[in-house]
Amino acid sequence: MAAHLTPFDRAMSFMHASFQRLKLSEREKKLLSTPEHILRHEISFKRDDGKTMKVHGYRVQFNNARGPYKGGIRYHPDADIEEVKALAALMTVKTAVVNIPFGGAKGGIQIDPKKLSASELERLSRAYLRSIADDIGPDIDVPAPDINTNPQIMAWMRDEYETMKHVYAPDLITGKPMSYGGSLGKDKATARGGFFILQQLAKLEGLDLRQARVAVQGFGNAGSEIAMFLHEAGAQIVAVSDSRGGIYSKVGLDPIRIEQYKKKTGSVRGQYCEGSVCDLKKLKMDQTEVISNEDLLMCDCDILIPAALDNVITEKNAKSIKAKIILELANGPVSPEADAILQKRGTIVVPDVLANAGGVTVSYFEWVQGRSGEQWTAEKVDRELRRIILQSFDDVRSEAKRRELSYREAAFDTAILRIVEAMRVRGWISK
Repeated sequence: MAAHLTPFDRAMSFMHASFQRLKLSEREKKLLSTPEHILRHEISFKRDDGKTMKVHGYRVQFNNARGPYKGGIRYHPDADIEEVKALAALMTVKTAVVNIPFGGAKGGIQIDPKKLSASELERLSRAYLRSIADDIGPDIDVPAPDINTNPQIMAWMRDEYETMKHVYAPDLITGKPMSYGGSLGKDKATARGGFFILQQLAKLEGLDLRQARVAVQGFGNAGSEIAMFLHEAGAQIVAVSDSRGGIYSKVGLDPIRIEQYKKKTGSVRGQYCEGSVCDLKKLKMDQTEVISNEDLLMCDCDILIPAALDNVITEKNAKSIKAKIILELANGPVSPEADAILQKRGTIVVPDVLANAGGVTVSYFEWVQGRSGEQWTAEKVDRELRRIILQSFDDVRSEAKRRELSYREAAFDTAILRIVEAMRVRGWISK
């Protein structure tokens, strides 16, 4: 049964559990489980050969009780309406967890951008923006990058909007290049926020980070950055992986060296393997072994950081996980069934809506800078990020301790109460 759940079903499973704990009314439940707007468009753009290509594009605006809709745009073959709805719902929770004045939204185009040239990617991005231009704006819906989108794509989108609307809109979209209204610290924000939480959690749980063994699944932007932060803090990175597989070493790995080889070869295994052929002598000398992404999740470590795909920890492997702490840097890496198993076993799971909220927090800073015309220093961004993330962690931990909840339960309850309160004062629901 669980295998057939859509991403939206999984997200709603966590939300409905919260609705029950909080004894919400039917009206409150309906408003919190139904997207306010679903925009579906067929996006047409010209290929380099002159032919027209058509793809499905979506923007789901889930809830704006607490402020303008906020959420990224992803380009991925699996970015269907169910996935985009799920991510929009979770963004609504995430912005409320960190108490910034936004609602939640998400966008997606069902396409593999790796099969497009740079000029095709630009034409696609501008066409998508044109399709949603009347439904977004600095006070309405503020998009951002997500999987397979980047600052350049955000720049094309902002330029297209400004050209169409004859306006100057530095606060329209976040995740832009620094030369076109971006913010310092945005590239490392997700990992930085997660690192601040881990530092605080380790201190409170009596775990010395300098003795901690860490495994990171997904050595992309967020995964590689948090591996660097933890390595600098003295933690031992024992395993890392990417889409091609991973490596494990009980004596520890150097993420700086791994990143250099990944840039050169395209894989974290690049230091040892060429394709499927690996240098066994070199692996043995470095006390390192080649592992799969599945193996990494179950390896011997204190802290596990899933930073890649959703739904990787399920009821099938949850009982085999050895980590004491799981920090969800990816969106939705733990299924509801696995979450229940981990909770029963006493594993501390810091949920995605808190653990990876550093990204949307610095997006908020970029929006504020765009509105005011200011440019914050890197120190101010870091200081404000630390303040907001640690206050949010403290709010969630206090709620968890007070009501004997898991961090996920406490995070969802905290967020949903904030959204419900906003809906009440606005008169959407009766008091």
